[in-house]
Amino acid sequence: MGKIHLLDDPTINRIAAGEVVERPASVVKELLENSLDAGATRIDIRIQGGGKRFIQVRDDGCGMDRDDAVLSIERHATSKLEDDADLQEVRTLGFRGEALPSIAAVSRFILRTAAEDGAGTEIEIHSGRIHEIREGGFPRGTTIEVDRLFYNVPARRKFMRTDGTETAHIVRIVSRYALARPDVGFSLEQAGRKLVEASTACDPPTRVRQVLGGEAAERMIQFDTGPGPVRAHGFAGRPTHALAGRDRQHLFVNGRAVADRVMAHAVAEAYGNTIPRGRFPAVVLFLEVDGSLVDVNVHPQKTEVRFQQSSMIHERIRGGLRSALSDQGMVPRLDQLRPVVAEDRTERDVSPSPYSVFEPATGFPDRPSETAPPPVGARALAQYRDSYIVAQDREGLLVVDQHAAHERVIFEKFMAEADKNNVQVQRLLFPRMLELSPSEFVTLEAEHDEFRRLGFLIEPFGGTTVRLDAVPAHAAEADPEDLVHELLGDAAEVKSSATAAEGLRYRLVTTAACKAAIKINHPLDGAGMQALLNDLYQVENLTTCPHGRPALFRLTLDEIEKAFRRR
Repeated sequence: MGKIHLLDDPTINRIAAGEVVERPASVVKELLENSLDAGATRIDIRIQGGGKRFIQVRDDGCGMDRDDAVLSIERHATSKLEDDADLQEVRTLGFRGEALPSIAAVSRFILRTAAEDGAGTEIEIHSGRIHEIREGGFPRGTTIEVDRLFYNVPARRKFMRTDGTETAHIVRIVSRYALARPDVGFSLEQAGRKLVEASTACDPPTRVRQVLGGEAAERMIQFDTGPGPVRAHGFAGRPTHALAGRDRQHLFVNGRAVADRVMAHAVAEAYGNTIPRGRFPAVVLFLEVDGSLVDVNVHPQKTEVRFQQSSMIHERIRGGLRSALSDQGMVPRLDQLRPVVAEDRTERDVSPSPYSVFEPATGFPDRPSETAPPPVGARALAQYRDSYIVAQDREGLLVVDQHAAHERVIFEKFMAEADKNNVQVQRLLFPRMLELSPSEFVTLEAEHDEFRRLGFLIEPFGGTTVRLDAVPAHAAEADPEDLVHELLGDAAEVKSSATAAEGLRYRLVTTAACKAAIKINHPLDGAGMQALLNDLYQVENLTTCPHGRPALFRLTLDEIEKAFRRR
């Protein structure tokens, strides 16, 4: 008997499911795309247990008659392609014909559909096999229920993450398609609570406010490169509100949510060096391109695309976005740059010379302790450009980046308190009401205990609004609203599991220290500079900030004397 044989249909479907259905969010994505392709104007999603226990997607699209309903659960059955030529210019979101049979193969699956009110079909499937087909009276549209996802594939089920993590992935999927289709109403509900509620909007700015929240929308500018074979348009966040992760970068090609390197690189190039390394601006970018210039059939989950003229598309995005940012004064153009001379000082350059020696202080947030005696030779001499401390020790001269040094000091003190569960908090004089995005709200729910251990007293206040009552004392000088948004962005990038708890704490404390540390272009008096040096010399690693950037360097006496040819 030969070694090669044909696989049976259930095994084939489970293999296909491994490619199409990675996690509950994959199911929601596939069903959402089918609903949109069916012309739905309203899509309602209900989940339980982060989608692991139950998913229901209901739409008011065109629906199906009995024959089409039965065909829809067969592999490679689709209404979206007629022949091979249609693959050259795919305009629909789904087209492979694998989603429904793949999902049904790894769950208890029910499809209810009707092409017109009253006359409908219900199909129940267990592990890819039809259990029962029933007639019923349903409203026009389609409802699909997915119960106990991966119940028959325990190896895959045990690799799913916590309910909070899986819910966050679903929120991001629903939010992205809500951004792409402001003409369609979306809702996402879990345990009776609405996580996303986006009613049909008249214009994209309204939808951005619905999905990302009013505060985030106010910080973004609208841009549009205009009509043509390639059109880039959307909303761009200000560089000052860039976050540590890409969670707020939403990229679309012809209405399809994608993760594309060409587009992401074009966005990064547009912002240039206005954003620190490791930070990413909030961007909602829609790319409309002729179907012949893009191949969407390069990935089973259709999350990647391939462009025929990638350099042209890259330049279209970069140039259009950079122009919009420049018009807002966010990115200076070459002709706007000019040298600063002594007679032409701006408000930020108020010192009478490039350096100051013990100039009067204008404030020092979270000033380091002045009680510790200064280590021998580590003595502050001057401040250069209100940003760098010039000091001396026994070996020579020191140049200290005051922001990086203070960041290291705050980090060490904050982390020591956090590890002992003894973080000192600073009560706000007036509680702050923060409007979070659905994704941020889910992240906060999942990591609420860790935020509380770090000194953030945050409580729900209705919907996705929360009340902030206190912050850690070490971060008291940072803007509390910006800090919370920044930390929630960080938390979304860290896996919520027991093994990742230490990494999450390090990430949050690092960001808090950076936000609270004294900034560059901030004048210090002699006492303030000396106090910072004293505290810096008490920490274990005084050479770098928590991000790994150098905090100081030394020019030895030997090097100085050789430079002046005294040796």
